[in-house]
Parts: sequence; structure tokens; C-alpha cells
Amino acid sequence: MVDIREVQSPEGMKEIFPVAMSAWGMERPESFITDMLNALEYHGGLVLGAYDEGRMIGFQYSFIGRKGDLFYLYSHMTGILEERKYGGVGLRLKQAQREWARKNGFRLIAWTYDPLMSMNAVFNIRKLGAIARTYLPNFYGAMVDRLNAGSQTDRFVAEWWVESDRRPVEFDPGRFNTLNATGIIEGDFRKISAIYDATGDEVVVEIPYDYVSLKSRFPGEASEWRSGTRRIFSELFRNGYTAVSSKSSGGRTYYLLSRRLDDPAIPHDSPFRI
Repeated sequence: MVDIREVQSPEGMKEIFPVAMSAWGMERPESFITDMLNALEYHGGLVLGAYDEGRMIGFQYSFIGRKGDLFYLYSHMTGILEERKYGGVGLRLKQAQREWARKNGFRLIAWTYDPLMSMNAVFNIRKLGAIARTYLPNFYGAMVDRLNAGSQTDRFVAEWWVESDRRPVEFDPGRFNTLNATGIIEGDFRKISAIYDATGDEVVVEIPYDYVSLKSRFPGEASEWRSGTRRIFSELFRNGYTAVSSKSSGGRTYYLLSRRLDDPAIPHDSPFRI
């Protein structure tokens, strides 16, 4: 007896490709991906490319999402060639995405990212001005790419409200209650040595400066970072805190989280709140 049901888990999604390969005689995933992107763009999504002298060096694609009565642009993937990273291409793609969203009537652009990836934290929260107040444990299940292998795929949901003109504040981590004490393992690598309860309307949480290298060198300590910060962020978000800024300097990276979010363009409650 054949049972028809929604596929809703990462493990279930991974069962689809072998069936697609059999059904259409696919030998490689390129056709599956390009066909999906063609359909996505035709039916109201967005596919952007960044080109240098006719050669694509970066891309971004988004599709329409819905939570309750809110329709938003979900930004699934932005990628830049390895040799062209950190040259401003990603920022230009995101700026073009925001302009397209504004012209097409979207109030919100959302995406997920690993909260322990310091460069993404600074880019998303500090540079773009997105906020985060939803935590998704092991969202993608096991992944095998260079950046995600060897770690559970916990994610923040970044909210980028198109009509907001908020600018994340500069902050001195030493002036706030820091919820995790850390100590040196070796060189610039650090481990969590203690976790504290939150007090006050604004708090700071430290994350690894280079989580990918930490996983490679000290997998046990990397796992402790994941479990410890999962506990901290999940509790903070349940109690009304929002990640509003980030800072990376001197080999250390921090989030600033606040209970105060006074911006008329940003709803008080997140559409992703569980």
C-alpha cells in the first residue's frame, strides 16, 4: 500500500534525488538544480548573477515564503567564487536583492545562517542590519561540505526588514553582561569555560573567531561551543532577546542581544517564533 504524505525532515529530503535520478535518467545533479532554478524564477522567485567581464563570479537565489498571513522573500543561497570572496560582491548582490524585494512589494527578506560563523554574523547582523530572534537546531541535518561537515547544522533565522533603516550600534563587549566565559586552548583558539544566566535588557555572547578551523583542530571543544551556545541563544530568544549587533576584533567575536527593539518597520513578534 502506497502512503502519500508531506516530506518535512532533512533526511526525507535527501531521499528525493535518487528517485529523481531514476525517474528522469539523471546521472548528475546539475539538471535537477538548474531545472529547479528556472522554475523558481519563472514563478515569481529571484535569481541574481554577479559577472566580471562576462564571467559569473557570484549568484544569489530567493523564493517566496509564507508564515501565517505574511509573504516574504526567502533568500536560500548566496555564493561567491572562492578567489573573489571578501571583495564586496556579496554585499552588492544583497543590495540588489533588497531593491528587487522593495519594488516587488516584499516587506521582509529572510534567510538562515550558522550563528557560530563569525564572518557571517558580522556581515548579516552588523553590516546589513538584519536581526535574529529564532533558533533552529540541526536545521539541515548532516551535511558533508567543507564548511558544515562535522557539526550539527544549527541556524539563526535572519530577518531583514526592507523598510527599516536601522544601523547596528558599535559596542564594547566589556561593558555588558557576557553570558559565556571562555579560555584559551592554544593560540587564538578558545573554549567555553562557564555559562551564566542573563540579567538586564542587553547582554553579550561570545562565539568562535574561526569555527571551521576550530572544528578541524579541536572537534570536542567545537562540539561544546555548539551545545553551549544552542542553550544560551535558545533561552535568550524564548525570553524576548534579539541579536541586534555583532563585533569581531582582536581574534574574538561577539553578539549583542537586546530586549529593546524600537523600530516601527519591524514587528514586535517574529513571524518565525516557535
